[in-house]
Amino acid sequence: MLLCLYRKYYHCLLFIGLKEIRDAQLVKDTIQQLFLYIWEKRETIHEAKNVKSYLVTSFLRKLSADWKKSRKTCDLQVVWNTCSEDLPSTPEENLINKDGQAHLFKLLMSHINNLPNRQRELIVLKFYEGLSYEAIVEQTGLSHRTVYNKIHEALKKLKLDIVKSRHVQSASLINLVTLLTISAMIASTAGAAAV
Repeated sequence: MLLCLYRKYYHCLLFIGLKEIRDAQLVKDTIQQLFLYIWEKRETIHEAKNVKSYLVTSFLRKLSADWKKSRKTCDLQVVWNTCSEDLPSTPEENLINKDGQAHLFKLLMSHINNLPNRQRELIVLKFYEGLSYEAIVEQTGLSHRTVYNKIHEALKKLKLDIVKSRHVQSASLINLVTLLTISAMIASTAGAAAV
């Protein structure tokens, strides 16, 4: 259900957000955070009569708050450049990107290695070995709910640790962990539907 809403309203929210604030990364992050929040509060949030209106209003409130927060913490100018995305990458840019990804991977692994043993094991099985929840349950002997909960706790702890580290690339790591969280939610939902 949430995945359908995400797919249906993502571009609409992106368009609205970019009309308000010309920081594409902040807008995309805010959309992801909104849907993550909805997923985490799915059992306590009441059903909306007008879903689009609810999403747009919630998104604009969150975007405004995030924008104000980013303006207070960071007084950098936002450069809006649409042409750079259309140009093909040079071999040098590809090498730089590959090095950047390798560095992000090392940073993420250092944070993963700080997790408790069981959480670290489950994160590695899920995201590095690519096992399904069912395969992890079979391999570890844990219940499906325990596996899901431990992975969810690990991802939340990763985000908190990354924020606390205040590393230059924290935003990129947070985005990566957010994508992993959404991926885990979708996989869990799909697995629960199949059972």
